[in-house]
Parts: sequence; structure tokens; C-alpha cells
Amino acid sequence: MLHLISDKLVELVESRADQIIKRWMVRLLSDPTTSFFSEHNQDQIRKKGVSIIKYLSKWVSYDTSREDVGRNYANEGKSLFDMGVPLCEVSRALVLLRRVLWLFVVDESALESAFQLHQTRELNDRIILFFDRAQYYIIRGYTEAMHAKMKELTGIADSDAGKIFFENSFYNK
Repeated sequence: MLHLISDKLVELVESRADQIIKRWMVRLLSDPTTSFFSEHNQDQIRKKGVSIIKYLSKWVSYDTSREDVGRNYANEGKSLFDMGVPLCEVSRALVLLRRVLWLFVVDESALESAFQLHQTRELNDRIILFFDRAQYYIIRGYTEAMHAKMKELTGIADSDAGKIFFENSFYNK
């Protein structure tokens, strides 16, 4: 249940997810700080963006717990590491998606009252909270995958690995 969040705005976003993702992909491909995102991996990245936008009502719902977001996005972080996406570009891609999403909401909203403005602001607050949580857990999952790969490739002892990846760095601990 979305409570005070405007159902109409969330439905608009979910129903036009393809249009939002198309705008996001244009930004990713044209931004020099996201050079990983190229012709050869567009489909995988597009699917990841669609999974966020098409289920926005779930992610911004007051009923979705921090743990739900954590489990899902720690796994996304591991997946992005396995794809070879640099962590800084993962972060930038999320920032761009949030920006494109918000500009879409602002452009497509007909704000005619103070109540509608309040609903839009509340939606923005929930979107920001979700993206902040998703980014945090993606980074945790990503670093967990880095740690595992480093141990696999180098055979480094846990005590030495702990000098690089600190005790509370991982989601699953």
C-alpha cells in the first residue's frame, strides 16, 4: 500500500517504464563517466533498469522493508560485479536513472493544487530513500563479490583480506 504517495504518479511511471528506460539509456551511452555501458551490454543493463521502474510501487511502498531492498540489491551488486561493471559507473548509472525518473515525473505531472504538490514531494522523498538504500546495498553486495574473487584468485588469508575489506563490509554477515 502506498498510503499518501500518489498512486497516479507511480502508475504513470510504471506504465511508461520503457520510455523512461529509453531516456536513461541515451544518457548512459552519452555520458563519458559511464563508458562501460555500450552497444554490447545494453540489453542486460536495460533489463536491470526496467526491474526498478516497472516495480516502483513495490520499492517506494511503506510496506517494503529495508531488508527486502537489502537482499535484492546486494544480489544486484554481486551481479554487476560479475558483469564487470566498474563500481563508480554502477553508482553513476543509479544517479542518472534517479534523475531521469524524477525529470519524467515533473514533466508529466499536472500540478494544480498544493495537495498534488505535496504528493509529488512525498513521492520524491520516497524515491530518494529507495535509491539511497539500493545504492548502499549494491555497494555492499559488490564489495562482497570483490572480496570473494580476491580470495579465490590470490588465496589470501582471512586476516590479510580483513585489512582491505573491513569486518562489516558485507551484507550477509
